[in-house]
This record gives sequence, structure tokens and C-alpha cells, in this order.
Amino acid sequence: MNTTPVPDARALRSAAENFDALRGKLPVPGDPHRGPDSVTVAKQISELGKMITALGDEILFRTTSPDLDAHTARVVSDFAAAVEPAGEVASALGSVAHQLSFLERTEHLRDQPDAMDAREVATLVISDALGLADVSLRDASYPLYAAAATASPPPPWQLRAARSRSTNAAPLPAVPASAVPPAAAAPSRAARGR
Repeated sequence: MNTTPVPDARALRSAAENFDALRGKLPVPGDPHRGPDSVTVAKQISELGKMITALGDEILFRTTSPDLDAHTARVVSDFAAAVEPAGEVASALGSVAHQLSFLERTEHLRDQPDAMDAREVATLVISDALGLADVSLRDASYPLYAAAATASPPPPWQLRAARSRSTNAAPLPAVPASAVPPAAAAPSRAARGR
């Protein structure tokens, strides 16, 4: 199958944006407005499952033909590379759901010393797992953005325009000595009181 760069770049960018959107919705431990709760995490696991399925569909769509060209094979590889960090996110969110379930089941024991210790460990596990989910979502999205840019680079006119705006394109003009105000010039030895 021979796919074209522009739709491939759009599909790669869309997948990256989906991972970034999920990253932006991750619960934040200690935040009263975005703290972790079972319903939110379950919804995120479900949304992530759909995203992993979409990655699989993109791979399947492109690999159905026995005569893959180099471009299509590279795009397949780019989508496939995002599956591993997506799996890490699923694992991390599963850990968060498990720990939240534990906290809900032991809520009535929260004042007992043994339960207090176990509940404290559970909150630390939740925080670590959410941190891992954040990193893994970034690890899934950034390479997809880069692959999208590689699959369909900007047109030559856009590159020329960007180069013309570059600070490296032309050196800055030197300031003539006559333009320096006298107050900014170094004082003489006589002016320093010697």
C-alpha cells in the first residue's frame, strides 16, 4: 500500500494531540479541583483504550498490503513505537485505580495506625503512578509530532520565510562609536578624583 505524506502527517499529529489531551486531563494529587478519583481514572483508562485501538487500526490499515513502500513502513513504525509508552500509561492508570479502590475500601479504618500507614503508602503509589503516566504520555506524543513533521515537511517557501526571520540569517549591525552617549563612556582618571 502506498500512503501519501499529508494524510499520514495528519494521522500522526492527531494521535499525538490525543495523547497530549489525555495528559492534560490527568488528576493532580492534592489539587481539590483535579484530584484523583475512581470515576475520572476509569474514564481515562477507557479513553486510553480507545487511543491504543486507534493506534492498532492505523498500523493495520497501512500493513494490509504486501508491497509497503519505505514511507509507509516508516509511518507504521512511528505508530507502533507509540504503543509501548501507551501501554505504560495503561499500567500506571491501572495502578492508580487499584490504589484508589484500596483507599475507598479502607476509608472506615483511616484512624487506625496500621491502616494509616497503608493508606499513606497508597497515596504515594498514586502520586508516583500519575507521574509515570504523565512522562509516558509525553513519550508517546513527542515522537508522533516529530514523525508528523518528518512525514510531511513544510513547503520550500515556508522554510525560506522561516530562514529569513532567523537571527542567524544576518549579523546585527554594529553600533557606531559616535552613537554612544557621553555619559555611557568610561570616565577618565581625572574625573575619578586622582
